[in-house]
Amino acid sequence: MTKLEKIEKQEQKAREKLAAMQAILKGIGEQRTEQENLQIVQQVRALKLSRDELYAFINGSGLPLPLLDSNASQETIYSRKEESEGINNE
Repeated sequence: MTKLEKIEKQEQKAREKLAAMQAILKGIGEQRTEQENLQIVQQVRALKLSRDELYAFINGSGLPLPLLDSNASQETIYSRKEESEGINNE
């Protein structure tokens, strides 16, 4: 076997390894996408919206305030606004 044949054989092995790794990478990417999609579905289901509410949300009408952040109260939101107005009035 000549030196050129050895190099060609190494090149062919490298190409085969590269193709195998690309296939693995593609599969991993597909798994990642699937998991991201599952997380999105779980988060949407956790909102427990009716079809009409979900449709409104998707079309940009937004969610009612209590659904946006169940831990935040309207008083907290208004107090921030009142604080900023209070600073301007002083």
